[in-house]
Amino acid sequence: MAEKIIFKNSLLIDGQGGAPLPDATVVVSGSTIEAVFPEGAGKSAPRGHVIDLKGKTLMPGLIDAHVHPGNVAYYLHETAALPPAVYVHRVTKTLETDLNLGFTTLRDAAGLDRGFRVAVEEGLIRGPRLFLSVTPLTQADNGEAPSPRNSLGIRPEACHGPEAVRRAARRTLGRGADQIKIFADGEVVSQSKTDKGKPGQPRFSVEELQAAVEAAAEAGSYVMAHAYSPRAIQNCLKAGVRSIEHGNLLDAETAEMMVETGAFFVPTLTIYDLMIKEGAKALDPYTLEKLELVGQKGIAALELAYRAGVKIGSGSDIIGPLQHLKGRELAIKGEVMSPMEAIVSATRSNAELLGVADRLGTIEAGNIADLIVLDANPLDDLTIFESGLERVVLVMKDGRIMKNIIKPAGPQSPHFIGMKGGMK
Repeated sequence: MAEKIIFKNSLLIDGQGGAPLPDATVVVSGSTIEAVFPEGAGKSAPRGHVIDLKGKTLMPGLIDAHVHPGNVAYYLHETAALPPAVYVHRVTKTLETDLNLGFTTLRDAAGLDRGFRVAVEEGLIRGPRLFLSVTPLTQADNGEAPSPRNSLGIRPEACHGPEAVRRAARRTLGRGADQIKIFADGEVVSQSKTDKGKPGQPRFSVEELQAAVEAAAEAGSYVMAHAYSPRAIQNCLKAGVRSIEHGNLLDAETAEMMVETGAFFVPTLTIYDLMIKEGAKALDPYTLEKLELVGQKGIAALELAYRAGVKIGSGSDIIGPLQHLKGRELAIKGEVMSPMEAIVSATRSNAELLGVADRLGTIEAGNIADLIVLDANPLDDLTIFESGLERVVLVMKDGRIMKNIIKPAGPQSPHFIGMKGGMK
């Protein structure tokens, strides 16, 4: 029987939105959280390996609900030109970085195939738990096949008409997708060099979107939709889409409709912030023109959704070489939401979106032991998550310590423990 791990004297943020608990004790047995003791009750904890977290914060592992670890360059044609072995190693480094940042679960918004999930589960890669979209559904403006996303054979499914959409969704689920990703609006950084669509130009009819929703539901899954404009978002909501991604051009009427339908909103503020501040020099003039349409409007959309009471998740959507800055998303959300609400959006709310709130996203007895430790209280400064490589000092996934750089009395170099096994 594996030795129990007992975290003592922590400031506990349990992911449920309540006030943090000082001097709390959390007991982990195997891959499961066995017990949570509030302040002063830790004396009754069982024996085991004790980790003293005095002066540190214990909280659930972060979940990023919109990521692209497979987009290793800004443009997909640059990513697709990489030799397969080089591509796989670059993705592997990104996944390892994500885990070390404190992200124990990712929802890939298209690009990775099931091989990466198997490699993580078998311990060949140190990485977060992966929920895959594999291949996005899109519509080709010029009738040509969409360009490949990488050198492993992943390319968007171009489909027109409800039956073609239904078949494409079923093929994608058959390739190992956990959910269906659909482009219901134009893009900033296009899937193809020949794509001339812009944000605010809806794609797919309600009937086509509904076909994707029905195909996903048949497999016990759902649809996430890339959508910017009110019309595109409303089309998705009428079709039963579960989560709206980006949504920078959201208006008040559409926000109210999201509340009525119970859809989740996953704003992806970090990518626009980074492209405007740090990535513009790498983008062509047409992409910069499209970025101008939506780049500065994400915060206003988040504020509309927040005031309306929309269920808000968290995603970063970073592409290219800036993947290590995923944690910036929480601080940007903190411009509208409270620090605790921003944290909940990346823990419990994202777990609800992914359909795993019964086992992930909160620190409760019976849940899977996905935990992180920070060297200070993030409620005082959300920018701590952007410096997660240094400030997240311990990462536990599935009850296994994957990173531990907590400094003892004497000097110690960073310690990273290999991964074996894991839940999808």
